[in-house]
Amino acid sequence: MNRTFFGDTRDLFKFDLVRHIMKAMPVFDSFTFIPMLTDTPLQAGRKKSAVRDLKKATKLGRAGSQNRDLVTHMERLQEIDNDLEYFQTIHDYFKKENILVDILHKEQFSHQGRSRYFDTILSRLPKKTLIFLDPDIGLEESRPTEKHLLFEEVERIAKGMDDHSILVIYQHFPRLKHDGYVRHRCSQLAEIAGADPLTITDNEIVFFLIARNEKLKSRLEAVLELYADTYPVLSSSGSC
Repeated sequence: MNRTFFGDTRDLFKFDLVRHIMKAMPVFDSFTFIPMLTDTPLQAGRKKSAVRDLKKATKLGRAGSQNRDLVTHMERLQEIDNDLEYFQTIHDYFKKENILVDILHKEQFSHQGRSRYFDTILSRLPKKTLIFLDPDIGLEESRPTEKHLLFEEVERIAKGMDDHSILVIYQHFPRLKHDGYVRHRCSQLAEIAGADPLTITDNEIVFFLIARNEKLKSRLEAVLELYADTYPVLSSSGSC
């Protein structure tokens, strides 16, 4: 994640999606947020654009825009450039929703410190939880930076989580045909995680969701379909 985009429409989508899953599937004891916060300098121009986009979210039917309380929290986040205040606001929102949130590793994420970062996460990973990996861009490319999540890191988390947990991965679409890109990534993720991912997208970003437990996966698929039906801009898929 990137502090320039605190409280933008992507934050609105991801946190509303998490809320929806947690409310619809009370089998999870907690929401585990792994922010992968990079040390990217604040970009004033893009920050202003993100503020404008959030103001238009309801009119455009963006995911999460029907959740007025969350929209209000996103507006507060856009006034924040302090990392700890950002995390505290996220914590406060989910506390109001009676959802236990565990924000692992609030420190900045760097390419050089990857191994140590994920070592710490794995030592603290709870059971029966929704794990959300939030890289700045998404999965690794040919020359990954601190903005990317490596497949070996996905594999470590997938192997470290129990069968009553799910893993959610944030991905910003590259300039490729979306359908082909999603199929390719799903194939890669299935190979390393041992389960075919589910997906939900607004055609700007896509979330890959991994559940090894088939009953849990079937229930999750139905929950995603219901959420996608709420917002016409969304589409969800079963195993891709």
